[in-house]
Amino acid sequence: MTIEEIMSGESGYLEFKQMVPEKSETYMKTVVAFANGSGGRIVFGVENGTLNVVGIKQENAFSLMDGITSAICDSCTPMITPIVTLASIEDKIVIVVNIMPGGQRPYYLTSKGKEKGTFVRVSGTTRPADPFVLKELEFEGANRCFDQTYAAPEKSVTEDEINLLCSRMYQYAVEHCRFQEAAEGIHRLTRQNLLSWGFLVKKGDKYYPTNAFLLMTSNLLPQATIQCAVFKGTERDVFIDRKEYDGDIVAQLDAAYEYVLRNINMGSEINGLYRTDIYELPTDCIREMICNAVAHRSYLHPSSIQVAVYDNRVEVTSPGMLFGSLRLQDIREGISIPRNRAIVYAFTYMNIMEHWGSGIPRIIRRCKELGLEEPELLEIAGNFRINLFRLPDKTRIGKSTDKVTESTEKYGKVRIKSTDKLNDNRKKIIQYIAERGTITNREVQNLLNVKDSRALKILKEMVEDGILKKEGKLRGSCYKLK
Repeated sequence: MTIEEIMSGESGYLEFKQMVPEKSETYMKTVVAFANGSGGRIVFGVENGTLNVVGIKQENAFSLMDGITSAICDSCTPMITPIVTLASIEDKIVIVVNIMPGGQRPYYLTSKGKEKGTFVRVSGTTRPADPFVLKELEFEGANRCFDQTYAAPEKSVTEDEINLLCSRMYQYAVEHCRFQEAAEGIHRLTRQNLLSWGFLVKKGDKYYPTNAFLLMTSNLLPQATIQCAVFKGTERDVFIDRKEYDGDIVAQLDAAYEYVLRNINMGSEINGLYRTDIYELPTDCIREMICNAVAHRSYLHPSSIQVAVYDNRVEVTSPGMLFGSLRLQDIREGISIPRNRAIVYAFTYMNIMEHWGSGIPRIIRRCKELGLEEPELLEIAGNFRINLFRLPDKTRIGKSTDKVTESTEKYGKVRIKSTDKLNDNRKKIIQYIAERGTITNREVQNLLNVKDSRALKILKEMVEDGILKKEGKLRGSCYKLK
């Protein structure tokens, strides 16, 4: 514990107490909340309002530490074992109580019982857990997922319904492959795949749907929708347009993505030889934000996903607190604990999402490459939110009009010299780099379905024509737009 940490004030993971109170229940709720979340620390000997370090009398410190440890162990179910230490700050002694994230959730005050004694941290405060939050904590404690839970005990699914879902998922996966070779390698799904992912439960000789199966087909959950809106200005005051999408969650995802594209600006840039239509924000980031919300939201939460377009940002709000022991910094670093495993399995197969945990780091990296402000990640009122910021003039950082004119004049002759086949290849390469920032020789081979020598020749010609520039050497080399 340092003075810098104290001066930053209380947070979702840090709370101050001026002294150790006689009644332990005044801080025991926070202990339970930390164990039900990402963990945290309670520091005794610091005034919360002033952040003044008042300290603990040294002669009383060890007896107080023993009392805190005993009170926590005796007051909570399941038992919570704290790590209690002393720290010296500004020549004064404080007691630091570390509570680790618990693995036997929900944790609650024994005297109040599970229903009334379960607490969680919301926006830096300790609050009683709502019934749906308590239910989700029970799922976590049992290492279960809502989407893999048996959903309709009164009705089994037919072989035709199973085959239809398998066929739809396969078709979607093929259509969303970047390369032909990858599409040819996709296997067709079977009933056994759906069983192993948790889409089906077998009882006797019949198969019953889980929540994942229903979400991907009929989806009658009233909260499992996406609400989209465009607002005037930068606050939620005046609606310009709004739309709510229901039905299967993949169709919702696609519809919400298209809604955002319709309501942000699109211009054009000259990339090498060709004029390319380009949105003011990276479309892959927009889709990733919505995908993450659909895959990782709490389907026990009574709210819908919300996608909002403002003058200065695109905002996606996902119902439910961060899952398990995750913190915002963990997400930035690519750490993931899937809340809905069956949906994640399906989305990965369908090429909707890539490796677990890669989405947020990729969004941050992509915005940095394009000169955009770093996206904002927030925990707000029991929800997770990500803001993708638009530029003040609503245009993508890129080439100016003067540079576009120069580029057209510079490469006008090259267009005539190139064959139609080569033009098509160059278009694909330019578009690929525009979306991802760079391209490698191997990626060109996959993109154009050509051999190494042919890919190298095309790249070399584009470098010689002043369209691309090469960076790096040997296997570590890549190509960017010049």
